[in-house]
Amino acid sequence: MKQFLPIIFLLIVFNSCNSKPIKDIELHNLATLMIGEFSNKEQSKKDNGFSHSHMINVRIWKDKPGYWIYSELSAVKENNYVYSQRIINYDRIDSITFKSTGYRILNEKDYKLGWKDIEVFDKLTLDSLQIRKGCQVYFKKKTSTIYSGKTNKGTCSSSIDHVDYISSSFVVSKDKISIWTRGYDEKGKQVWGKIRGPFKYKRLAKN
Repeated sequence: MKQFLPIIFLLIVFNSCNSKPIKDIELHNLATLMIGEFSNKEQSKKDNGFSHSHMINVRIWKDKPGYWIYSELSAVKENNYVYSQRIINYDRIDSITFKSTGYRILNEKDYKLGWKDIEVFDKLTLDSLQIRKGCQVYFKKKTSTIYSGKTNKGTCSSSIDHVDYISSSFVVSKDKISIWTRGYDEKGKQVWGKIRGPFKYKRLAKN
């Protein structure tokens, strides 16, 4: 047994040397909480005002600064129709604030279900993305495992009829993500989105 100990020690040292150190543990934790497979099935059963949605977030572009995530939302009762595809970048802007910036994929149909093979994003370049100007979400750490974030008021313009701007708020914890997106008219009255509260997604257990 003793003759194998030096080999085991060398393997441990080799693996530790090849693993990249985490430069920002709080930013890393926020991004890690966002990554995974989520569903609001439980919420949709209790309240038929919320449709059953499935959300998958996977990390891509690990060689680029910050954390880049491909996010895909689908409607379960509509044969898993994919209704939202985004690239989201998470980074830190000061000692207590983190920012997520969302991008539209100009040729998004080419990346539908891209979470099944993230290598497909290797051919996607930044000039193939369109930033959602003014729609950045600013997060702050509330506890060791909870982050909350929201957009700035009135900055995220909308193409939806009669909606002047959109507001989004997030609460992110170990196994839950709550997202409340609402639209307002020029007078600041809510005219789009849920009234009763946010979509509440729960992390799905891995098989």
